[in-house]
Amino acid sequence: MSVASQSFVTTAKSELTMTEYSVLASLVLFLYDHAITFDAEVMNIWSGPRTLGKLLFLWTRYFGLSSLIIEVTGTFHGSLSNKVCSAFFWWEVLSILIANVSVDILLLTRVYAVYNRQKHLLYGMASFRLITAVATLVIQVFYVPAGVGLPPVHNLTGCFIPSASRNLAASFVPSLANAVVLCLFMLYKQWDRHRNDIGSSQLKCLVQDSLIYFFCTLAVHLTNLLMFYMAPLGLAVMAIGWEFAIPCTMGCRLLLNMLNHYGSVQQTILLQSRHKLPVVRPAHAESISQGC
Repeated sequence: MSVASQSFVTTAKSELTMTEYSVLASLVLFLYDHAITFDAEVMNIWSGPRTLGKLLFLWTRYFGLSSLIIEVTGTFHGSLSNKVCSAFFWWEVLSILIANVSVDILLLTRVYAVYNRQKHLLYGMASFRLITAVATLVIQVFYVPAGVGLPPVHNLTGCFIPSASRNLAASFVPSLANAVVLCLFMLYKQWDRHRNDIGSSQLKCLVQDSLIYFFCTLAVHLTNLLMFYMAPLGLAVMAIGWEFAIPCTMGCRLLLNMLNHYGSVQQTILLQSRHKLPVVRPAHAESISQGC
């Protein structure tokens, strides 16, 4: 083996190993968060009537979990054919889009609730999300690498993308744009609430949690964009697992925190009524709780 070939083998092995560890770490984070919030899920999601918010939560959490398990399997499996690797990559592309759209729908309903259920705002944000989803799909169809196959090194596992296109970085731009728009809506609501000193603690909780979610999601989309555009090709997909883990985890956390806070408010109201105290219902509480 020549010096150049040996150098290539060493580099490929190092890059693919880092990608494997990154994908595995994203699954571990998702499982850890699932474990520490499972009791809250049982109490707030599995009990009581089924609502759109709860159904979206279950779809987002368990679709994200199953997608990460498939991602880890495809990354570590050592006996995949070229045909299976090609199908795996297409599944990866589409499942990331589905996961992001699912979480964005969950967040869109929260923005809709914060803005007192304004129909025109809902239709506008839903239309914009549809446009960004179609744009992402079109970019991926045009720029998906054609040379998906097995690793070029005999003792490496998983699938390898030797012809990964730098243009695939553009597929993260529409998702970034959508996250920025939703974030700006929440920032405006936070500024308006602070300026006029209005809103309940429930509204404050929702706005603050939403902003944390948006910033985390922005960071993930931006990281993947930069990885595809600037990183060595062997590391281009290193952060793909986090496109499942972070949005799905943060989106589910947002809804769980909202339901926990709403439950605390209802319990306070019940105690006040039992002791014949004046019942104080927080402003916006009813509209925010709709869809949960």
